[in-house]
Amino acid sequence: MNVSRVYRLLKLIALLRSGRRYDAESLSEAVGVSRRTMFRDLRLLELAGVPYRFDHSKHTYSISDSFFLPPLHLDLEESLALLMMTRTFVSDQVHPAHSQAVSAALKIESSLPAEVLAHCGSWLDGVSMRWPPVSPAGTVGAIFEQFQRAVANHERLIVTYDSVYDDKEISTLIEPLHLVFMSRGWYLLARSLKHNAVRTFKVDRFVKVVSTNERFRSDPAWSVEKHFGAAWRMIPEGTTYSVRLRFHRNVAASVEEVQWHASQSTSRLENGAMLFDAEVDGLKEIASWIMGYGEWVEVLAPVELRDMIREKAERMVFHARRLDGAEARTCER
Repeated sequence: MNVSRVYRLLKLIALLRSGRRYDAESLSEAVGVSRRTMFRDLRLLELAGVPYRFDHSKHTYSISDSFFLPPLHLDLEESLALLMMTRTFVSDQVHPAHSQAVSAALKIESSLPAEVLAHCGSWLDGVSMRWPPVSPAGTVGAIFEQFQRAVANHERLIVTYDSVYDDKEISTLIEPLHLVFMSRGWYLLARSLKHNAVRTFKVDRFVKVVSTNERFRSDPAWSVEKHFGAAWRMIPEGTTYSVRLRFHRNVAASVEEVQWHASQSTSRLENGAMLFDAEVDGLKEIASWIMGYGEWVEVLAPVELRDMIREKAERMVFHARRLDGAEARTCER
């Protein structure tokens, strides 16, 4: 949504809250748009959850004052930071309650002085956010809310889950512990009574969720940090390895600028290359990450990781040669 339309919507909200009675004609004139555009804006407010009312007897529109929060006193920097979050970082790609977030943002923005909005708008025009590919959050909205409630209330759930690990749908009783967004999607950490362990479930792979109204006692010693431990991302494998990599100078700076793992340390060599060290639980996740750097990285340790990378590379070469051979045979025909 562009800034000018945001200002127009805020003006529309202010007019509807003013106490004056506006019909369609006078409202579109006050906002400075056509009737058709005004009706589109009203529809947008409705989609955002702003409960405007239409009085059929008087043919006028209004918004209840009770819908809005008490006035906020934000300085310019606070306003800019808030608008940056609500306009730029609140995305329907990753936020299951995106429509509610938009509604909350409109309420807060409507309380800001016009001069503050104008200043912030000119700054925000030059800022955008490009999310990496993620699983669409819109498909998990209802089930996400059910999991939030179960986590907060320590409620057991009976679930059917499309398990990649088991290569089939499984049913189990779970004790939901925590929801976390990572690696391009939302995940539920829950103790599975079928597996007698805390497992990581991808939220959009749940087929069915049934409440039991049974409560469980949480373990005060459990935490998200302990669960993931020293895993590269989210899958600890039970064995910690001292990983040492050498990155070519062409990519050294871009690797060095990111905190990939809590334990990492880096050091530059005279030729501009970089040594990367980390203590990692499990090798599968970091192996996939290393493959993304191709010929610009060498695995110095451990041997198990070097063998894993070699096997992956050999399989890639095998598939490429097989396809080249198939294409050659097709051309011969």
